[in-house]
Amino acid sequence: MAIFETLKKYKWMLPILTKADRRIKAILLKNAMNKKKNFHPDGDYKADVKNLINCMLCPNMCRFDCGTLQAAGTEVMSPAYKARIGYYLTVGKIDPTKPENKEFVDLMYKCTSEENCKVWCPFEFSVVSLLETVRDDLNAKGLMPDYLKPRIENLNNTNTIEDHNIFLTYMENRIENVETDGNDEVFYYIGCEMMKFPEVVKANIEILKKTGVKFSTNLDNRVCCGGPAYNIRDLETTKKFASRNNELIKNTGAKLVVSDCPGCVLTLTRRYESIGVKIKTKVIHIVEYFANLIKEGKITPNNKLDYSKLTIHDPCLIARNLNDTTSIRAILKSIPGLEISEPVLNKESVHCCGWSGTAHWADKELSTKEAANRVNELKETGAFNFVTACPLCELGLKYGINEEDKEKIRVLDVSELLVKSL
Repeated sequence: MAIFETLKKYKWMLPILTKADRRIKAILLKNAMNKKKNFHPDGDYKADVKNLINCMLCPNMCRFDCGTLQAAGTEVMSPAYKARIGYYLTVGKIDPTKPENKEFVDLMYKCTSEENCKVWCPFEFSVVSLLETVRDDLNAKGLMPDYLKPRIENLNNTNTIEDHNIFLTYMENRIENVETDGNDEVFYYIGCEMMKFPEVVKANIEILKKTGVKFSTNLDNRVCCGGPAYNIRDLETTKKFASRNNELIKNTGAKLVVSDCPGCVLTLTRRYESIGVKIKTKVIHIVEYFANLIKEGKITPNNKLDYSKLTIHDPCLIARNLNDTTSIRAILKSIPGLEISEPVLNKESVHCCGWSGTAHWADKELSTKEAANRVNELKETGAFNFVTACPLCELGLKYGINEEDKEKIRVLDVSELLVKSL
């Protein structure tokens, strides 16, 4: 990160430091110089101790924009507090094996992975990543919380995050399964959770057919990407799924993999690479693929849709991890008749739906409150049609809708609108 960008984030501090007397400046300089000696422990740790310390000693501007903290309404949920507790758990100042310290261990999982903290961080790291390294240590000590163990059991028993093989529900949901002959142009990699939204999957398949592209879905052979295991930090399970998915992708012969789940895209690319597995085939989110097809004139939305005002919920993983805030908007702007009203917190500044990461397993009530906060932000636009492009967002936003609004608010996937306009 450029030094000027770092200074820009800290410019509010400069007048304070300038006006500080010589004694205060001396104290700050002394503490900064002794940081390593005073805080860095001896020993071999998986946790990223250096950046945990940087985080806990920072002025912590990120606390004002953490969706989980806002949902909880307590400083305990702030990114810096979590980093501090992660440090104490790592170096043994808090003993994670003692039952009375279970709440501190649970805190390491009460994170939705939205990464608003990274937007504010002058070091440009995310507390999400720091907490993952703490979980590595906890898991190495056999301290994975009990509420996460069934998730790993599901992955090993059903090959999905659900307690049944959700990919095999395609028959009862009347989703067409397209098997590969080993010579595809595109492999449509359907996410586990998107199988809960069969109409979205059908829309994507219909759009792919309209393009004339040769594609497959391979639902009989599909397994989870392993993203949930990666979040929990069971990396051996993640590697097992990485190997299986790598082989499946190779067998399709596809030149491109498109997925409807941003978590799958992130897992098949950066997460796999972090554990030593490289998928050679390019992997992108399906909205990027469709936006490119529209730009190239290969599909053209012509049918005017009669929707009252709609608003966009950017999935955190698309906006901040995949760095794409244009594809969803390009698709919607190409569809005649839509009135789009942007929420105040959008694009890179979006707040989470509450259903990403591990928070919804650690504390479902907390995640539901975060989802309700996001729904209220979207309602401020005056729109009752919420459009997104992530199955977890669709789940989370629906949990956040109160009983009074359930009849009038609709959560839609961008593909459901696009297919109606073709």
